[in-house]
Amino acid sequence: MEIAADALAERLADLIVRWRLATPAIAFLEANKPLSFVGSQALLMLQPMTDLFVTRELTTDLVALLADRDRLETLIARLEVAQSQTDEVLRRQGAKPDSERSECNERL
Repeated sequence: MEIAADALAERLADLIVRWRLATPAIAFLEANKPLSFVGSQALLMLQPMTDLFVTRELTTDLVALLADRDRLETLIARLEVAQSQTDEVLRRQGAKPDSERSECNERL
């Protein structure tokens, strides 16, 4: 189960970084860490409906991820690492990383 949790955390981190939502995701996860267990129980309660859209295994893995603070910390750490790697690649290519962009500053 630990391997599946690591694979799920890695997969989620890759998807979130690919969608360029790492910074908001990290802020959301950090802010809602105290409610993660409640969220996992709510996901269990909604499992009959979520089974229509995703597999039961994915729902069960997400519940396990949210219920365990150590796994949640692992996801946050992987998001931070993946974001920093993406920023480094963008810097090498000469582009400005998302973490340094500000639309307000560009408009002024």
